[in-house]
Amino acid sequence: MLIGQQQPLEIASKFLKAETLQAVRSSPSYSLLGWKILDRWAFNTPDRLVALEAEGEVILLGRLLEQQTIEQNVLNQAFELLQAGSAAHEILSQNEINTEL
Repeated sequence: MLIGQQQPLEIASKFLKAETLQAVRSSPSYSLLGWKILDRWAFNTPDRLVALEAEGEVILLGRLLEQQTIEQNVLNQAFELLQAGSAAHEILSQNEINTEL
């Protein structure tokens, strides 16, 4: 259970190498959404996240960019629903977007 407000990449920082986190933070390709995706993966499936990083930083970052793009496109299309108070995870679920690693 998470208590309180988490800072972006706080959960991911417990599992990923500092170099990987720095690459994500310093790249203009990754937005706050990408950071939240990494935290979600770290919270839900930390072992799979670490295994993906072990395959190579480029592989992990490519997978993250792909997921960020998919989720951002769906959320952009559902902007009115977000404005009306729908949660992002609900919108992604309704659009059958797999949010897990």
